[in-house]
Amino acid sequence: MTLETILLGNDNGFGNTRLFGAQGPVALQSLVATNGTQSISLWATGGLKRAGQGRDKPLLIKTDTEFYVGAGAHALGRPVENLQLERMVGPESKALLYGTLSLYFASKPKPRAPVKIVTALPIALAQGEQGDGLRDQLRAMLVGKHAWSTDPGSDERGERDYKMTIDDVVLTSQPAGAMFDYLLNADGSISPEKKALRKSGAFGVMSIGFNTVELMVVADGQMLAKHVAGDSSGARRVFQLLNQDGAYSLGELDSRYRAGLLDISDVLPIWSGEVFGLVDKYWDKMILRRMSTVFVVGGGAKMLAGPLLKKFQSKLVIPDDPIMSIARGCYRLALTLPK
Repeated sequence: MTLETILLGNDNGFGNTRLFGAQGPVALQSLVATNGTQSISLWATGGLKRAGQGRDKPLLIKTDTEFYVGAGAHALGRPVENLQLERMVGPESKALLYGTLSLYFASKPKPRAPVKIVTALPIALAQGEQGDGLRDQLRAMLVGKHAWSTDPGSDERGERDYKMTIDDVVLTSQPAGAMFDYLLNADGSISPEKKALRKSGAFGVMSIGFNTVELMVVADGQMLAKHVAGDSSGARRVFQLLNQDGAYSLGELDSRYRAGLLDISDVLPIWSGEVFGLVDKYWDKMILRRMSTVFVVGGGAKMLAGPLLKKFQSKLVIPDDPIMSIARGCYRLALTLPK
């Protein structure tokens, strides 16, 4: 019996690592820490919960090395924060992927069927020779056999061993992943209206992630290269502006913001100015008039919802789940590819 290929869409963002497949979405906050914490006996805590034992409980991923991944990781171990593109092919990126795969295959820890993953990368990897090398390294890192385990203390199901083989990896850009989420239906089909838009209309795609802001314009079925941009002015700028004394890791500030414990109102206008400065640099008034829609994804779509509406008005479209949009678009693209 031939097993049907398992298709997955993947977005390895610096804020969240996301998977989308037939079983639905999985997202893991992209926090990584080395496992070097001390064990403190309960009697010595004065009734306090130990960090990482509350609502934010990270996974401990074991391979040749050990990493805590997910929300709460920076409270348990030594934070590993690398905002360079090289992180995409580093051990911390693999640990985050293993974390999301552990959550996705929780009920099926040893998938036997072939696995194909469509992975979205920052648009900067499409620009310059450095990107070519990193893409080749990423493909080499992903394709093949994988084995890891989750620690029983971090996995409510107890210690689990995972083994799987990734047979094929298709690489695309994060704006392209968002584009497929906008154009394609859940089954990978495309409506007549969207088909006409892609063929002879014009629309923009904007991704506001943790690390980068990325822009792309499609007109008359072509990507307009002069309107494509990627810049490191993502949501991390908010936390950098609030962390001038270096008292926190950026991941810790991100976690505080998600928990409603961080006021960003004073620095939001500064960051907004940086983001829309990039938009004005690459999207002139002429192309803005041509575009019927500006599709905006990423966590920043929520943070800047007001300024985005003021800028793009009726052209603005934010999907129902802007954080999962790119991974979902990658999955929809996977549905259209040869099995």
